[in-house]
Amino acid sequence: MKPIVARLALAAMVALMTHACVSTGEGTALPRRTGDITPAELEGISATHAMDALILLRPQWLRARNGLATVVINAQPSNRERLAEIPIRSIARVTFMTPADATTRFGTGFFNGAIVVTLR
Repeated sequence: MKPIVARLALAAMVALMTHACVSTGEGTALPRRTGDITPAELEGISATHAMDALILLRPQWLRARNGLATVVINAQPSNRERLAEIPIRSIARVTFMTPADATTRFGTGFFNGAIVVTLR
């Protein structure tokens, strides 16, 4: 019985050490933030459109685990291409909603969450 316990303990230590050493791939990039994107944050970047801002500030919002998050602009479902047409100076806030939160607010069909853009 003792060899099994020792092997399990060793496996747990290896798993913990491996997890601690995993790189996030961020390097010297901007710090990973998860909250809303506000006009104050947009002022500090070189992006000109909403898509550029998302790529720079919250790229994880664009890479959903199971597919693409639905884009919602001023409470109306839209498409991702529309993000490239929205100048950042017209943005009041950009928020990511989980699938559960998006479904509660907008109804069904938000299996991968929603990128919600509120314009000024």
